Amino acid sequence: MPISLGAQETIEWTTLGNDFAHTRSTPANQITPENFADLEVAWEWNGASFEAQSGRSTPSYINGRLYTVAGARRHVVAIDPTSGATIWSYREPDTGRWEYSMRADYGKGIGYANIDGRDVIYTISPGFFLTALDAETGRPLEGFGEPVPIDGFPETGVVVLLKDLGHPY
Repeated sequence: MPISLGAQETIEWTTLGNDFAHTRSTPANQITPENFADLEVAWEWNGASFEAQSGRSTPSYINGRLYTVAGARRHVVAIDPTSGATIWSYREPDTGRWEYSMRADYGKGIGYANIDGRDVIYTISPGFFLTALDAETGRPLEGFGEPVPIDGFPETGVVVLLKDLGHPY
């Protein structure tokens, strides 16, 4: 029995595990013990073009889109939840840090926030860079990671989660 995607209530899943307690629980009630055996696959997303080797990430559902990460380089991908079509993808620029990452092909998902009315997707790359993307376009936010003057503190710089991996970059 195919489920009508258009008739379902909308329940956002904006954090990993659906909430900060990571319960992976939802109040959605379209799937029940009585109809579970009759469900059919509506679509499958193919991550082969991202060299995805595993399905370790948990997608987030935000404002009518699915967001997830895929592949060794942890591409960020926006997916149409009704068709499974890729809307946009983002790949971290090449750096030497990625080559030495112990976190390649592993990523649990994305972070999300609404900042001044703008939906923002956050990801931490295998090269340990924090990136903020416009959720609509997938483009990096202009100015994110640039120095921010704060009275009484030295200037901050690009958001680097590991200052030095023993390599000159």
